[in-house]
Amino acid sequence: MAAKSMEEIAGQLTKLHFRKKLIGGVDEADVWKQIELLQADYRAAFETQETYFQALLDERDDMIDRLESQLDEAGEAGDETEE
Repeated sequence: MAAKSMEEIAGQLTKLHFRKKLIGGVDEADVWKQIELLQADYRAAFETQETYFQALLDERDDMIDRLESQLDEAGEAGDETEE
């Protein structure tokens, strides 16, 4: 399956078919296999999103650190001119 987003997984769900048994119903082993593959796709999509959002948070933290550093430098420069 190898879906990369929740939208792709939703599309796959609409096309999901189970192997049928000769006498009524579906093959239970096939159902479990399909569920396992679906769960792996959900996990991969979740991990991709988690990595993306963690990168955004790291970028935000870096920007905050830079801005705080600039404020500290500006404050120190202001203290020196007041003396």
